[in-house]
Amino acid sequence: MPGTNNKININTQLGTSEQPERASKTVLILSATYNSIDHNRIQEYAQKLRQGNFLETLALNVAMGIHAEITKRDETLEGFSPKCVDELEKFLGQQIVDDDFYSSTAEEILNHLTPWLQTGRTEESLWKKVAVDSALSFLEPLDLSNRTIDELTAMLGLASKTVPATEPQLFISNTITQLLTSAPPRTACKSLLRIWNWQEDIHKNVFFWDRYSTGFVKLALKDKDPVTKEYFYFTGKAAWGIIEEFGSLGKDTAKLHCLLSAYVFRQPEPWRTEIKLAGTGKNGGTNLIDLMGWGERKDMTTSQKLLRIEQCLKLLRRLDATIKWNVGKLGCDMNSLIWDIAIERYGQRNIFTDKIEEPTEIVAFIRTGRWAEFFFNKQGKNSTPPVALYEFGWISESTLKMNPYHDELAFLIAINITTESAIHTNGKYRVKTVLEMVMPKNEIELARKDHRYAGKLKQRWDKALIRLIELDWQILYDSETYPEWLRPGSTIGKPKDCKKRIIELLLEAGITIKPPGKIPALIAAKKSESLPRKRKSASSAPLEWEPIQKACETKGWTKQSVIAEKLGISQPLVCQLQKGKPISPQTAAKLRKILPKVLPELSI
Repeated sequence: MPGTNNKININTQLGTSEQPERASKTVLILSATYNSIDHNRIQEYAQKLRQGNFLETLALNVAMGIHAEITKRDETLEGFSPKCVDELEKFLGQQIVDDDFYSSTAEEILNHLTPWLQTGRTEESLWKKVAVDSALSFLEPLDLSNRTIDELTAMLGLASKTVPATEPQLFISNTITQLLTSAPPRTACKSLLRIWNWQEDIHKNVFFWDRYSTGFVKLALKDKDPVTKEYFYFTGKAAWGIIEEFGSLGKDTAKLHCLLSAYVFRQPEPWRTEIKLAGTGKNGGTNLIDLMGWGERKDMTTSQKLLRIEQCLKLLRRLDATIKWNVGKLGCDMNSLIWDIAIERYGQRNIFTDKIEEPTEIVAFIRTGRWAEFFFNKQGKNSTPPVALYEFGWISESTLKMNPYHDELAFLIAINITTESAIHTNGKYRVKTVLEMVMPKNEIELARKDHRYAGKLKQRWDKALIRLIELDWQILYDSETYPEWLRPGSTIGKPKDCKKRIIELLLEAGITIKPPGKIPALIAAKKSESLPRKRKSASSAPLEWEPIQKACETKGWTKQSVIAEKLGISQPLVCQLQKGKPISPQTAAKLRKILPKVLPELSI
């Protein structure tokens, strides 16, 4: 902001020695045929100009003229503020604009006021016209085009607002990268895409509850009051208003969430170390616009793309998690933000609002919440005894650059399978299980009841698989439950007895979906490395229910009674295990004997 020194700089450039020339130029700007105007009337109007906002309008136009020259050369420099205009107005009033200026300007306006008003224009618009022309006459002798940036910024009392160095771009030398895939970021991703699973209790608390065999993650919406700096929770209508934004921004926000997870993976302690990510990468660092797949989009300006990224970042920083987790002797019980995010805009500041409304760059300052200290702590994982987990996976560049609106179903499948792949390593699913990840169950039920909707769903599913195959995803069809004629692009005729129950056959069909390239092999190698090197027997490792449940679903065993019969346990116990009850040592010993026989694909 301008101070005494900056005022001196303006004084030097708009020196009083040239004042008479400028004042006379201003008088001649609207010169035409002058009428004889009473001296007293001129003085009365000059007083009206002094008491009105004419000098403020003049100062604003002088500032805008200088700033326009600045932005021609460096659009990242900060815009000027109302305080800057106040300082310039004060200087003009003290050093440039005198009684003669007001008198000559008043006479000029009075000579043109009547014909001006007769054309339907207002007196205020004539003031603005004269102020603009007067500003141009003041600026002309300054020869702004031949001034240096430093000289120009000094005139307005601006300092260069330099964009800080940011993280290097992802995918420069590789098409895949690692990212955090433990329960908290995985649940966060689900909450953005599965908005139908948000709930509200009788106290108007709105939450997203994700249960695992080893605990749960419960999300709520939280933000910081800009005045008090105290955090508060969104409840009721306010919370649902934010969740409505997930409907329009959720896919983009989930994509950005994955990008942040990839960047913080590079930090040994991401809950402590702040990273910086830029929107455009003009300074040679991060280019989030390109990573989001928007580099070639013509339907949005750069400022609109940056503002959309900012909207997504603001949604992410509102996700607050309550976490309870137990794995063997390791456990955590905490409350943590998923992301700690601050955002800085760069560009021209609106003179009236003192805000940068059309940024030319944004920078996000990012840390994970405290949850990462337990779920992504390599040093804690390797200590003796271990005090933390170290969970991660991989994501491909092609997945992030998918258009979530043109290839909606393919994108949703890809993001969900990516976040699940670290725990569901074999990639085997029933089609119904995959669809329940990406759409409400009532849509699936509608397809069962309405054959026209069923046909559309089958077309969407087939199109999604074809798109994933194009992006090198590994798609394998179960030979027994997913016959050739049911697969995408098949030219084999449908059996007559199957035409009316195609949707049922599709939903129960088995399919293997794995991420592209080397990702499945990397996940398998990581799982192998994570197995304890020293253990007396397999029974010493904890047995988790989630992979067993998924394997049962892949087999088509969805009813509790069927699962109980196949595994040789009681139906009430199956119900308890599905609700998150840990598997007892006695039940684990029994399951270890039967699982290799009925579910050999599990690594038990």
